[in-house]
Amino acid sequence: MDTTLLIFACSALGAAAVLCIVVAVVAFRAGKNIDRVTVVVEAMQKDVHHLTSTALPIIEKAGNFFAQGEETLGVLKADLANLSKGTQNIAGIAEDLRILEQNIVARIRPGLEDAASLVSGITRGIKTFAKKLTER
Repeated sequence: MDTTLLIFACSALGAAAVLCIVVAVVAFRAGKNIDRVTVVVEAMQKDVHHLTSTALPIIEKAGNFFAQGEETLGVLKADLANLSKGTQNIAGIAEDLRILEQNIVARIRPGLEDAASLVSGITRGIKTFAKKLTER
């Protein structure tokens, strides 16, 4: 064989051997990485299962809390409706009192005005009398 051909054949065999070694190293490292990924995924699965098992009671309690909140809001709504009715009743009573006050004032005003006129006239008369007495 020719030496050039022999050198190329040896170079090709050496390159193939190096390629096989590189592929083996890459496969070995990929296997290690796949093992690591598998361990991480299993740990994540355990964590998710743990979170799920601990979150379910919390979610149930939250549901109960919201149900109680809805009941409380219903009671508050009913109480506010009753309070509104009471407020309307008080407003009606206040209106009735205002009308009563107007009626009483309408009945008493003429008498009070007459009494005030009488008192005013008497005081003027007394003042005039006192002036006349003091002038003499």
